[in-house]
Amino acid sequence: MSNSGAVNRFSPEREEDFEAHSPVKPERNLLAAVLARAICDAFGTAHCERHIVRSARQWLFGKLTPKKPFSFAWVALHLDLEPLALQQSLREYESKPDEIQERLSFLR
Repeated sequence: MSNSGAVNRFSPEREEDFEAHSPVKPERNLLAAVLARAICDAFGTAHCERHIVRSARQWLFGKLTPKKPFSFAWVALHLDLEPLALQQSLREYESKPDEIQERLSFLR
């Protein structure tokens, strides 16, 4: 039995091919988790320190800077979301706290 098949199967070139065609992108999952955490921190009922809530809200509702890596707008665009529309949707939740709590349960 030869190990050459195992070596070829796990070569870096094959891994890149797999990642290019995979529907799951780890980087995208990370960005989605960053956005979800900010939304939970900004609107969640869990006890958070004020500076965490304030920081999350500043990140979510601050000036849109789509070219600045890891800014709200940059993250939204990399998740195929429209930053301004997402900000407006999140602002609407401020007047409907029950609705946001129901939707936050999907992020946890």
